[in-house]
Amino acid sequence: MAEKTHIYDITMSNGEKFKDIRMKGSISSNYSGVVNDFIPVETLEGQTVELGKYQMVKAELVGIEE
Repeated sequence: MAEKTHIYDITMSNGEKFKDIRMKGSISSNYSGVVNDFIPVETLEGQTVELGKYQMVKAELVGIEE
């Protein structure tokens, strides 16, 4: 079974917002625990950005693709 792509709108503690962030699987299953401090994500424009896990205030699931 292929892993689904989850799409999130993420708000950071400084107010910066990242829309339509795509990742394989859910954010909670991929980045639980203290091992991953930085989360590499791909923006809608295809640019890779590393987000500080502890700086995220909100990650809103906006869609799931097969």
